[in-house]
Amino acid sequence: MSSPLVSFVVPCYNYGRYLPECLTSIFRQEGGFDFEVIAVDDASSDNTQAVLADFADTRLRVVTHEANRGHVVTVNEGFGLARGQFIARIDPDDRYRTDFLRATLPKFDQYPAVGLVYGDAALIDDTGTVNVERSDRVHGGRDFNGNEFVQLLETNCICAPTAIARRTLWQKALPVPVGLPFNDWYFNVTMARHADFYYVNRVLADYRVHSQNHHARIVQDKTEEPAVFALLDSVFAEIESSTELEQAKRRSRGRAYSAQYLTLADKYFGLGMNADARRCYLGAIRNRPSRVFDFAVQRRLAATIIGRRTYEYGKSLVKPSLTRGL
Repeated sequence: MSSPLVSFVVPCYNYGRYLPECLTSIFRQEGGFDFEVIAVDDASSDNTQAVLADFADTRLRVVTHEANRGHVVTVNEGFGLARGQFIARIDPDDRYRTDFLRATLPKFDQYPAVGLVYGDAALIDDTGTVNVERSDRVHGGRDFNGNEFVQLLETNCICAPTAIARRTLWQKALPVPVGLPFNDWYFNVTMARHADFYYVNRVLADYRVHSQNHHARIVQDKTEEPAVFALLDSVFAEIESSTELEQAKRRSRGRAYSAQYLTLADKYFGLGMNADARRCYLGAIRNRPSRVFDFAVQRRLAATIIGRRTYEYGKSLVKPSLTRGL
């Protein structure tokens, strides 16, 4: 069999209600590009198998696990089966815009040093309604071409369904380590050590935010936090092949740890996990003392100490007075 230009890897587990939108968004890609779709079903107990059977397309290859083996095994298997020169990975609750391939693939020919191309994402809810039109907070509404390794150590600015990379670059990050509760940030950080990225200032996918989202679960069960710092520890324990990149990484150490503590603190705060939020706000300040002057950090840290009820009551008193002042 001849290898397709692109492989889409779709790891599936109990997201059958969203899967039709995801697969349809792949098969409706504009441009006539040659691609394959590899769906690995990790023993779903919902209607995932029925949905996959409904898509009678020869470009779709379905692999079914008899027993649940976890997302790491599922993702590694999907990538192992991918034959494309370029590979994109998408979760079954997300969906592409129809111009995803048409907007990204030409960049690889235009910029040979670029290993990964990605774009902006809209945020959708459980029903598929767009609630946030654009989510990028890094590139200021402009295309970007260059190295984003240090940036990614501080924040994962790449929304997974918007990204596509050369097969050779994915291979530098595979296999995903056993036990890692996430893979998006791991992939991005690992690949950014070896190649430039290109950001297309265009919405290329819709990322679904809902209560059963995998990323929400790993915050609640607190498996994300130790994995985040284990990855950072691993990166800072190694030496980059580029002296310039290594020096930039060393200079960013405090910022990176502080930024990750702050991101976790805000997640915990949003879930009402006050003790964990307080611990992480203090971790953010410890790694970057200037954050003590950040009013948002001060306010939320105080809320974890005085209690959320008192905090919300205080907000209700302050807000009307600020409105009158305006």
